[in-house]
Amino acid sequence: MATVYRGDAYNTDFDSTTYVKTFVLSDLEGVHKANAFRSDMFKETLSKGDFTGPRLLEIGGGPNITNVIHACTRFPEIIFSDYSENCRQAVEKWVKNTPDACDWSHFIKSVCEKEGNGNKWEDRQAMVRQSIKEIVHCDIHKSNPLEPKVYEPFDAIMTSYCVETASPDKDSFKEAIKNITNLLKPGGNLFMFTVFNETAYLVGERQFYTLNVDQTLVKTAIIEGGFHIVSAEVQSIDTVYSDASTLSFLSAIKQ
Repeated sequence: MATVYRGDAYNTDFDSTTYVKTFVLSDLEGVHKANAFRSDMFKETLSKGDFTGPRLLEIGGGPNITNVIHACTRFPEIIFSDYSENCRQAVEKWVKNTPDACDWSHFIKSVCEKEGNGNKWEDRQAMVRQSIKEIVHCDIHKSNPLEPKVYEPFDAIMTSYCVETASPDKDSFKEAIKNITNLLKPGGNLFMFTVFNETAYLVGERQFYTLNVDQTLVKTAIIEGGFHIVSAEVQSIDTVYSDASTLSFLSAIKQ
């Protein structure tokens, strides 16, 4: 039986460069479909949302700045967090524009072109870099996931495919949502992408664990975590790198 990696393996066995090439920059149709869903959901939500402040936290962003490319247009102060040192270093290299950083220019151009601002992609790239104020460690299974850092409650939180890959069981999934809630101010917004019916995903030759969740569990966890659900959308998915069936986007407000 093949080894399935999880937990601290994200610091020792997770190849952040391969992950980005596989799940973000790949030309495969399934990857394009997943990225289009994430971009469309964020663009639509951010364009019509009535947000109450400038500060946003990304939980479990991985080595991926996709969410920030959209979010920086509404939230100029972003704290980026991830459990994996490898992933944090990958994002830090890009923010500092080091020679060995991942090249996100093509992706940023495509986002700007879809918005009708293709000639302003360099301005957006500079905005993304400027918006990321800190890159910090997070552990969603702690009551303060950003420990030892302490922040004033955030105006909004976004997280993508994080809680299900970090939670060993359904109870810990629900508890992680409550821990994330602790970081958000009352009336603040949660933007959450989740993958349904996935048990593992491939990064290179290595399988990484995912808790198999569905829409019922996710909605229950969000409501029990003290949120009012504003919208919930799903998109079917099929990729050779994962056994997932569906992607989900949920927007909620902390009560």
